[in-house]
Amino acid sequence: MNQETIIQRQIMLALSEAGCLVFRNETAGAWVGKVIHKEGNLVTLANARMVTFGLCVGSSDIIGCDPEGRFIGAEVKTATGKPTPEQRNFIDNINRKGGIAGIVRSPLDALKLIGR
Repeated sequence: MNQETIIQRQIMLALSEAGCLVFRNETAGAWVGKVIHKEGNLVTLANARMVTFGLCVGSSDIIGCDPEGRFIGAEVKTATGKPTPEQRNFIDNINRKGGIAGIVRSPLDALKLIGR
């Protein structure tokens, strides 16, 4: 398990214990279509198309609501991690709309983000 995943789990636990309702926001994509050939791990699809999952590109790693019902967006980074422009845009938009969003690197950062 990588360091960011460990930090995410610790943050989710801390936020939950503080009365927040939180979810891991996984964003990904997968190819779907009619399988016309399969051999081992190799699959050939006809009429293939990409399907994306999760919120928008740049959406925070952890989303949810604080105890008062305000939207939370917590972008988890390691000590040296930097947000992408899309992640920064998502955070800025949430904050402009009255939600709570930011970069968090520890459970303490997350609790500070929600004012605890």
